[in-house]
Amino acid sequence: MTYAAILALVAVAALLFQARGVIGVILADAKMRAGDYDSALRRLHWASLGSPNAVLLHKEGLILSLAGRPALAEPCYRDALDMVQSGSPYPRERLHASLGYALIDLGRYDEAEACFHRAIEAGDRSGNSQDGLAELRLVRGVEIEQALAYTGQAIEHAKERADGRIPGSYYALQAWALALLGRGEEAREALAQAMRVPETNARTRASLHWRAGMALGAIQQAAEARKQFQMGHDLDPRGKYGRRCGEHLS
Repeated sequence: MTYAAILALVAVAALLFQARGVIGVILADAKMRAGDYDSALRRLHWASLGSPNAVLLHKEGLILSLAGRPALAEPCYRDALDMVQSGSPYPRERLHASLGYALIDLGRYDEAEACFHRAIEAGDRSGNSQDGLAELRLVRGVEIEQALAYTGQAIEHAKERADGRIPGSYYALQAWALALLGRGEEAREALAQAMRVPETNARTRASLHWRAGMALGAIQQAAEARKQFQMGHDLDPRGKYGRRCGEHLS
């Protein structure tokens, strides 16, 4: 092999190492969207070349969270935050919000609240953090009026996204809050809006069905709620939302 060829190989290897985060995310994403979380993790670990960066750690945390393993996801998010210094172009707000959802799943609500507020302070304008602030109240059954206000904020922020798309799950969470406040007709209107939004993968649809089921259960529509939980379970049987739905089917 000539010296020039060796230099070329070294250059290619260096480029692949620098791009390992993007490559790993691309390789893992299809499996994650299909709900095959173990395969997604294997692809991500292979792409990391034994040296995960903030992008890979963030993606690993997301996969673990969606697989219902928040205790393993938490250190991934924290390690990624440690790598991303203040002033970095990497969206720290997304890491804070992701950590917030993992902490909800771990029942550490005060810490989750702080994470969502840090995400907002860091520049989160997606509505994701307000959605998290609403969810943590609804799962606890406290401050429902405040939860409803946060769902409205989440929807308004989502309208300002580049694609203007409002996730159906935002409307479903709003329906859950309305249902807990005894505003059944408004809850049904919000659910109808939620179901009109096309969801692109099994995980997001399962999340929508779980929230819809919780809303319907709160207005004493047990049969309809069960249908939502069954659909959510069937879509994401290996993920946290599918398992949450399954808990309401036994």
